[in-house]
Amino acid sequence: MSYAARAVDVQWGEEVDGVRFGLRPPPGEVEAGGTVVVELLVQNRSAVPVHVFGFESGYPRALRVSPPKQHRPWIRVSFGDVNVFHPPEAFTRLLPGATLSTGLDLSFAFDRRGAGAWRVGFGYDSVRASGRMTSWEPSREALSGIADLSVTTARSLREAGIDEQAEIALDAALMTADPELVLQLRQFGFGGAVFAARRVARILSTGAESTIGWRALDALGLLGDEGVKAVVQTRQQLPHAEKALAFAEEWIRHQAGDAPDPKHLPFITMLERVIEQPDQRGNLLLTWSSVDSEIHGTRRLQIFGNGERVVTGRLPGASMATTRRSTLSSMQITAVCQAMMFAEVWLLRELREAGLPDEPRPTLEVQLALGEPFSRWVAMWNGEWRLGPASQLADLLDRLSRDASPDTMPPPA
Repeated sequence: MSYAARAVDVQWGEEVDGVRFGLRPPPGEVEAGGTVVVELLVQNRSAVPVHVFGFESGYPRALRVSPPKQHRPWIRVSFGDVNVFHPPEAFTRLLPGATLSTGLDLSFAFDRRGAGAWRVGFGYDSVRASGRMTSWEPSREALSGIADLSVTTARSLREAGIDEQAEIALDAALMTADPELVLQLRQFGFGGAVFAARRVARILSTGAESTIGWRALDALGLLGDEGVKAVVQTRQQLPHAEKALAFAEEWIRHQAGDAPDPKHLPFITMLERVIEQPDQRGNLLLTWSSVDSEIHGTRRLQIFGNGERVVTGRLPGASMATTRRSTLSSMQITAVCQAMMFAEVWLLRELREAGLPDEPRPTLEVQLALGEPFSRWVAMWNGEWRLGPASQLADLLDRLSRDASPDTMPPPA
């Protein structure tokens, strides 16, 4: 939104082509792993309007956080959206003399970096616009001023006896999938569950960073009631991670044997029925689209209740798709349905706001019987499918779409 920016405590950078950027850090100290939002401001001091990226609240964006380097002893934050074209609605028209403001959520970056006194700066990199719109491109590096950020350790962990060295050791156990992880967490009592709950927030990170979050979720599921209590407490402390922690609470409660939400009961009951009673599969239809883009091509799998399997594929750059038909056995369909039950497909949902550049976004559509209560449609980023509870389901559906042989295609009519 536009407003007259307060000059106090804003660290303005040098003006570039009539535009300047500034940072306003949060007051006082912030906690590692807690909510850390730095305000970013942009001001147009030229005589012409410009179109800038990253200030539209309804358009998803990614942040790139680069650690300090020898030639740059401060943390550089920028928008990580420079490798693809963006539609006009991703840009904001900034009039002469106007100022825009947005928040940079650096919570996950400082969760990893830990406590300390850090210097942070923002750099605006050129972001390309699709269509005929011309976005603002600085003639040289456009930087904000450097803001000082004071980050303290997580009080809830220190009170539980988990110091910085213990955090490092537990993070290493998460990253390496140490089979002794749960035992290590239990050594700290309820504090171990709190540690795992805080790490679940990293599910919302992109790339390899989210691995720690998903493994922490698995560990929480094995901690039973303490895991649930830790997630409930952490949801109040980390509002920036609400999406991940809300999903974690639902998933862990189901793992612990709690009754499902009544809105899911019709779907779960019907899924159990089609597993146990093959004659109830007359309206079963599963559609799995693992990729569908110009870059990656297309691969779509359809499985019908009568065992028919249809695989449609198109190679990257090809204009025509090919279709292969074959038949699955009743046991194979049972295995697919059991995999959906194990993945708790009724709970699955997209958690990250944005994916990596060109990251596929597989979709799964399930119809168990006629009627809305018996259908589900799920779209998640590829990393969420591969690392989360649905990893085995995604792998199984990929195998079923790859092993369809052209020899099983029906002869031409």
